[in-house]
Amino acid sequence: MLAIQSKDWQLQDTQQTVSLEKDGVEVELHGCVVSRRGLFGYWTLVVCTAGLAYVASVWYPGIYARLAMRPAQLALASHIHIQQSDKQLALERVIVSASDGSFESGFGESKERAHCNLTNKTELRAFSFRHHCFVFCPSFNAFFAVSQWKDAAWTRGTATRASGLSNNVVAQRMRVFGKCNIDIQEKSYLQLLWEEALNPLYVFQVASIVIWCVEEYYYYSAAIFVISLASIGSTLVSTKHTARRVRAMANYVCAVRVLRSNVWSDMESSELVPGDVIDLAEPGLDVVPCDMLLLEGNCIVDESMLTGESVPESKVSVVSGDHVLESIDMAAHTFDPAVSRHIVFAGTRIIRARKARSSYPGSSSNSAKFFRATAMVLRTGFCTTKGTLVQSILFPHATKFRFYHDAMRFVWCLAGIACIGFIVNTINLHRLGVSAGEIAIKALDLITVAVPPALPASMSIGMVFAARRLRKAGIFCISPSRINVASKVAAVVFDKTGTLTDQGMDVLGVQVASQTHREFDELQTEVCGLEDPATMQDTEDAKVDVRVLSVDVALATCHSLSIVDGALVGDPLEIKMVEFSGWHIDERNATSDPHESALITACPPQSSRQDTHIIARCFEFAPELRRSSVVTSDLNGRQHAAYVKGAPEVIRDLCHPESVPKNYDAVLNTHTQGGYRVISLAGRVLDVDTAQLLNRTSVECDLVFLGFLIFENRLKPATASVLCELRDARIRTIMCTGDNPLTAVSVAQECSLIAPGTTVFVSHLKQPAPYLHENMFVPLACVEWKESTGRSIELDPVTLIPRSTDPHSTCKTELDRPYCLAITGPAFAYFEQHARDTPAWKHMLMRGAVFARMSPEQKAALVDQLQQLGYISGFCGDGANDCAALKTADIGVSLSEAEASVAAPFTSHVNDISCVVQLVREGRCSIATSIACFKYLGIYSIIQFTTCCILYSYDVNLTNGQFLFVDLFAVLPITVCLDRFEPFSQLVPRRPTASLASKRIITSLLGHTVLTAGFQLSVFAMTASQSWYHAPEPATPGDPDSTPEKGDLNTILFVFSAFQYVFMGVVFAIGPPYRQRAIRNYAFLLVVASLLAFELGVLLGPLPGLRSLFALVKVQVEWRFVVFGMAVANFVMCYCGERVVFPRVAAPAAKMCRLVRLVFTGRFTEIAHRNGTRGLVGMTDLESELPDVRIKPSLWTYLGLRPGRKEYKTLAHMHGLSI
Repeated sequence: MLAIQSKDWQLQDTQQTVSLEKDGVEVELHGCVVSRRGLFGYWTLVVCTAGLAYVASVWYPGIYARLAMRPAQLALASHIHIQQSDKQLALERVIVSASDGSFESGFGESKERAHCNLTNKTELRAFSFRHHCFVFCPSFNAFFAVSQWKDAAWTRGTATRASGLSNNVVAQRMRVFGKCNIDIQEKSYLQLLWEEALNPLYVFQVASIVIWCVEEYYYYSAAIFVISLASIGSTLVSTKHTARRVRAMANYVCAVRVLRSNVWSDMESSELVPGDVIDLAEPGLDVVPCDMLLLEGNCIVDESMLTGESVPESKVSVVSGDHVLESIDMAAHTFDPAVSRHIVFAGTRIIRARKARSSYPGSSSNSAKFFRATAMVLRTGFCTTKGTLVQSILFPHATKFRFYHDAMRFVWCLAGIACIGFIVNTINLHRLGVSAGEIAIKALDLITVAVPPALPASMSIGMVFAARRLRKAGIFCISPSRINVASKVAAVVFDKTGTLTDQGMDVLGVQVASQTHREFDELQTEVCGLEDPATMQDTEDAKVDVRVLSVDVALATCHSLSIVDGALVGDPLEIKMVEFSGWHIDERNATSDPHESALITACPPQSSRQDTHIIARCFEFAPELRRSSVVTSDLNGRQHAAYVKGAPEVIRDLCHPESVPKNYDAVLNTHTQGGYRVISLAGRVLDVDTAQLLNRTSVECDLVFLGFLIFENRLKPATASVLCELRDARIRTIMCTGDNPLTAVSVAQECSLIAPGTTVFVSHLKQPAPYLHENMFVPLACVEWKESTGRSIELDPVTLIPRSTDPHSTCKTELDRPYCLAITGPAFAYFEQHARDTPAWKHMLMRGAVFARMSPEQKAALVDQLQQLGYISGFCGDGANDCAALKTADIGVSLSEAEASVAAPFTSHVNDISCVVQLVREGRCSIATSIACFKYLGIYSIIQFTTCCILYSYDVNLTNGQFLFVDLFAVLPITVCLDRFEPFSQLVPRRPTASLASKRIITSLLGHTVLTAGFQLSVFAMTASQSWYHAPEPATPGDPDSTPEKGDLNTILFVFSAFQYVFMGVVFAIGPPYRQRAIRNYAFLLVVASLLAFELGVLLGPLPGLRSLFALVKVQVEWRFVVFGMAVANFVMCYCGERVVFPRVAAPAAKMCRLVRLVFTGRFTEIAHRNGTRGLVGMTDLESELPDVRIKPSLWTYLGLRPGRKEYKTLAHMHGLSI
């Protein structure tokens, strides 16, 4: 979890760099202490600035740290200032308590003890950051995460001694690790209110309200205050509700029975510390409170809360000599699969705990009360696996998404425009003789007009509506900001079993291998034919011993199933296998003692008791070995045999060559190419005396091949259509599975993940060379690429270009067909380790359509590599094996029954991949909506800013009622209705822009700014030229402050700008290709129609009441139609510009701007002479290694190339792939 970035532990005294692997960030720890002089200066500054300095220090914690703190040694620091890439994260206080120094041995042996005398070892110095607890180790002069702690005895393979922990050790560890509980402190409403009120948005709104009140805009100020108060209240209630839900999910305390100081006692689980020994079989212990190592007994648990997969897991106790304790890496947030089978994780539900004879105090063969299922506590609180997942909810990974960053940049641009207006109008008002106080108020008011306070909040409303629609569709989200990220997804990786295909498999049949003829018999779809004596018992001519070996026994016994309440519990695949065998599975005790662990027995149908087989030992499935095995015996213990099942390529290497049929590969390829899942069965006869003593390696060797067990895995009904829709939208689809590569290829072709007519090449890893080569291309020769159907075509291992292995039989058209790759896990790992610097590595990633035999870690590595190529990537899986990939992906979708699985940002109750399309649609709709609201509010502020600037030139402004109507009854309803557009029914190839600095959006904003401001100035000039027009004049001669707002200028500009607000809402109500058409948004149509009717009534109708309400004057009838005509003309030009003109001129305009910049920077001449050089365009190193594919762009083409173009787009262009 934590890595210290310093050679030989020689850290600087005042700072330290740590890597938080769980959070994916690297931070710097700076020691500091309070400076009395600095603290006095800070509070003096706060008082002098009326609290503004305090507000600034809340926004930027580094301000307080720099003013009130001074650097100090880590060993003596009272506070730790935490930074990340010059970004101030937090300032945490160091808590000092008593210590005996014994905890230091849990962090390893120090290589440098020169600093041991820096601090008193009787002190424990600790601080917490994002629920990561760090303690200071004087021997290392560094802080360590407590999750990294490992008892020195554990490193020697020794668990807690038989007497348990002493009270002194418990007290010391309690001070280090704290309570065994994931306790999230719930903030009070007052605290939440204070934090929310200090949000920059609300601080700006408070300042705006103060300015408006000074200008006597009481109604408008009151309305904004009520809206802000309602918004804060809604946020507080939502935040409180979410915090309570997370706390209820995380917080768990129960009664446990613990061994301490040689005494078993009952206590609350919150009192547990690492090293405690508890009894899991105690009644009432339903949910595990911490991560524990199972020492005695076994249990079956449900880990769906952690993984989203409801398949029960079997946990077994550690065996002496397995070196499990020594191999546990406490610094890692996950355990190795070989270790996980012994770990009972916090948050899992115990289905059944079976006791065993205990070696802890009081053990007696005559006393049943000393049979226990004991486990030792490894990690507590936020250090547990459950705690890590809760941390991921509280502090989600930051996404590399530019939208929100660009939005704040635009706000600053508006602030810059406001400052320019501030200066210009200050000069103008001073020229008119306006008082200094009035000038200050009006100038500040102009800033509140130019920078709409609701801009950041309004852009997130669309995301809220999208999350609500997703929830109705059965898709739950724990990170709403990821919805907008879904709009840019360019590649989606799918798991196969349970995601593209049904979770459950049906047994197609068994194909038995005849040991006499060394060939496969016919496929048998019923169990009645499996005991044919001619097949299994005629061994006179057989070269291998197959006595007592039987395929039906293998089917009935080679599993790790358990029986709970009379039902089989475990892997669904193994349940199907046992059901196919027809045998009856039961439990029986090995002795007469009812507390001894029960053994699983298998009895054939309609047979005598003597035919019963007992599963004496079980070696569960290991992902790294890709096989499982059992040791069986008859009831009398006279005959012992081992049965092994697993991946065909693995089992074959473990079998006697004489027992493997000659047509092994041909039959296997036939089944896998048909899309079936094939599992090999094998066995061996064991010696009675050594059967119970052999280790796993000795059991799983010298096997006799028995046959193939064949499963059919049907596609889910929605799979093919969804994949076709994604492919038509140019979203790359990839399959990543642990299954056989040929089976995966067949399924991919069946569901159209691989397009028809595409040639597939499968990787085959040869024996790699035992030495390193200076030539980076030599390792590539260790991977062969063979055509999946066996045709005489292969790929060149260096260039990955098809070539013929038999030029006389292969036509050129086959070589020119589109092709893709199927990469196996071993080949992927080999490439990643030895060939990452070769062009073939990235070419393989770009052409890979199927990744088979992939481990959970390799799935996550694949997603990470796609992200490094620039893909916004998604992953869709269904459970435990996919957790790492789901969290690594930008968009992780878990097909789980949990309402909000912590395994992924998105959890779908819809048990097929249609949820991916729905999510992408909503993401595109959400980002399009956010951009539409952004543009609308930006232009709204420009319109109002222009109006106020024109009025300020005469020292007048809009009235309170006019401001109230525009902001509250016109702009706000239109903004909300713009956010309520629903997603379009189809996905299109072009993805929406997510950058507010893109040339299309900037061109649109600039174009509309020119049009709206230009029309408003034109209306002003035209009105001022009329004979009936009266310019505003002071009511009291010589007193500019007495100029009334009511007049011809105010009336014309208010009415005209009111039409602009409504018409611009229509202009930005863009529907397809990302949103439904505006005519489908009935609320929007109603609002627009109502506003237009009302404004026409104000303009044209004889309604003196309305004129009085808005302080308007009566204008000549003919001029009213002129004003309306100008508003319509403005609308027509903006509408045509938004849909036709601006998109077409955006690219040429951007090129011209870049050309001007090059001319001013003096690079134009250089570029003109070197227009064929790609290095200036930001191309990848891959192109420099492949000069034959370079494209010499013209100068005009060069101007249109983006330096930051994503690498995968460049690679796709080079290799002729669609993107």
